[in-house]
Amino acid sequence: MDHTKINLIVRLQHIDNMIENIMSLQKGLPEEISALEEDLAFTSRQIEARKKIADERQKLRERLNSVIHDCKEKIKSFKEKQTLARNNKEYDALSKQIEYEEKEIAQAEIQLQDISHAEHHAQELQKKGRELIAENRYDEISEEMMPDDVLQQQMEDLGQQVRQKKEELESIVVETAEEVAQLKAVLSEQRSVVAQQAKRLLDKYDHLKSGSIQNAVVKLDRQACSGCNTRVPTNRHTLIVQGGFYVCESCGRIVVHERLFDEAAASGQQ
Repeated sequence: MDHTKINLIVRLQHIDNMIENIMSLQKGLPEEISALEEDLAFTSRQIEARKKIADERQKLRERLNSVIHDCKEKIKSFKEKQTLARNNKEYDALSKQIEYEEKEIAQAEIQLQDISHAEHHAQELQKKGRELIAENRYDEISEEMMPDDVLQQQMEDLGQQVRQKKEELESIVVETAEEVAQLKAVLSEQRSVVAQQAKRLLDKYDHLKSGSIQNAVVKLDRQACSGCNTRVPTNRHTLIVQGGFYVCESCGRIVVHERLFDEAAASGQQ
């Protein structure tokens, strides 16, 4: 059997593993940052929604107070005119005007009461939320119960975590960029060699890696495929020890003797 081809594919996997080991330093950080940014956006939306409601209530309160003030001024004017009324018809017309303005005031005051009740209800919910936080019963807290100051602090904390994680990721990327670039160049050269001398093995390798399998070529470990721990048939052990390979019937990985990986590592250091 020509073992040169399998040595080439093992060398390719070895380089891939080296790149993966470097990339593992940042493994999880992009996902963590993404999750934190989602939490930050959600919290920000909550704060913005509360601010919008508060602003709308304040504007409505100001408008209603203005209506009440204007109505009272009109009533005052109508009452002054009543003292000068020349007949009952004129007096009654002014009385109807006063009655209308009084109804406007009553409606405005009801709306003001509704605003006060809504604000009081929100405060009571947040008070309950604060009590639940003190008792560490976070799973019982609804969005409305989260106190404004706690929500604001959460947003600041999340923002700080995102910045820290991004700085950590950027630092790792900068520190490893040159090494990764060099390894990718070596990987490209190795792929060219394998493509010329072991095209079928390269196709098999790429097919495996196109799925969820990172390590297409693995070592024989304790008489089993180290990729999925499925035992390798005894009649294939000799072939593997002699430098050949076995395609795992369970996961499809290419199983070789660990010596080939040691040789690939040694050749890379030369």
